[in-house]
Amino acid sequence: MKKLRFAPLVAGAVLLASACSSGASPSPSAASAAPPASGGEASAAASPSAAALSGTITIWEAYGASGSAEKAAFDKIVANVKSANSGLTVNVLDVPFNQLFNKFETEAASGGGPDLYIAPNDSLPSEARAGLLKDLTSMADTLKAAPYSISDTAITADTVDGKLYAIPESMKAVALFYRTDQLPTAPATTDDWKTNASKLGWVYGANGGGAYYAWGIYGAFGGKILDDTGKCAAATGVPDALKWLQDMKAAGMKFYQNDNDAKADLISGKIGGFIDGPWQSGDLKKALPGKIAVAPGPKGPGGDFQPMAAPDGYYINDASANADLAVQFALQMISAQNEQIFVDEAGHIPANTTLTVKDPIDNGFATAIKTGFARPTAVELNNYWGNFGNALVAVIDKTADPTAEVTKACAAMDKANKK
Repeated sequence: MKKLRFAPLVAGAVLLASACSSGASPSPSAASAAPPASGGEASAAASPSAAALSGTITIWEAYGASGSAEKAAFDKIVANVKSANSGLTVNVLDVPFNQLFNKFETEAASGGGPDLYIAPNDSLPSEARAGLLKDLTSMADTLKAAPYSISDTAITADTVDGKLYAIPESMKAVALFYRTDQLPTAPATTDDWKTNASKLGWVYGANGGGAYYAWGIYGAFGGKILDDTGKCAAATGVPDALKWLQDMKAAGMKFYQNDNDAKADLISGKIGGFIDGPWQSGDLKKALPGKIAVAPGPKGPGGDFQPMAAPDGYYINDASANADLAVQFALQMISAQNEQIFVDEAGHIPANTTLTVKDPIDNGFATAIKTGFARPTAVELNNYWGNFGNALVAVIDKTADPTAEVTKACAAMDKANKK
């Protein structure tokens, strides 16, 4: 049955964002959706003070690909949980981010794979609808209450068709990293960005990555992608946003196919700023001590920069024989003491609303999250990434007409969604 449920996933193309090289990147998956599977719900969770855990679990993560900060913090947290549970064996596998979702889907569909993995919610909707993730709906109230205190936004973003499928760990949205020695004051508006175009960079490209980074600029021009019925609604505002990117390139802004190349140019001083996420904070703070800051993306004539706000979280393999143990392990991983390590040492913005974010860079992202657009889990979004990624490439690389490209992308999206 799991093989049959998975068939639409392997048939669909998995779109990887240009930021895939960073282990916590939010690159989107455009795998096709399958009908919801019934699956049993997880039992309500015990607190971290419950009986000691024993047994063996396997967890996958992809932090090794993005440098040392996130991986070191993750390993420290795992060590803390193991120290508190002498009978617990934890096998950790670092999987390259550009293989993580596909590898999980392939193995879980045949009854294998890890007991759980930690990642952004890129493939959450398609994996949930394919029946690959454990239904955690009964845990929602427990997670919202002390000691976990998970935000409603995080719970909502990990909910698909009314059911919860992840234990949120942190929140992510993109914002402007900038060097204070080149840009003493962060450019705040789209006009400010044009004035400073030669000092700025932008990550774009097909395969979903560009469509992720561009999302925030749609709101700045009053645009959106989906209406309440799931039909493409990008005709207003989105063409203006793409025209702005086109004009920014003409004004001297540098465009990148992936965020690690942009990060390298920021560190070397070739650019003074670019839009990216908190998964880069640890490395940039080490490389540019005292010279790096974060501010929201550009506010435009239509409103604030509205990046996708979405959680990273722990996903429990529905095929796992150790699912209950995996749930309890994940809850100890998000205890306040352990999550604070991710906050302080890797720049994570906690899904736990009671934790302290002291670092000004992290607070910059927290601000961006407050004005962000909650990442939709609507099935129609699957057909956004490739179509609008291609539109961006046409507009930026080929100077194509933004209105025509948005019209084409919308038509293709609605056709695929049968709207």
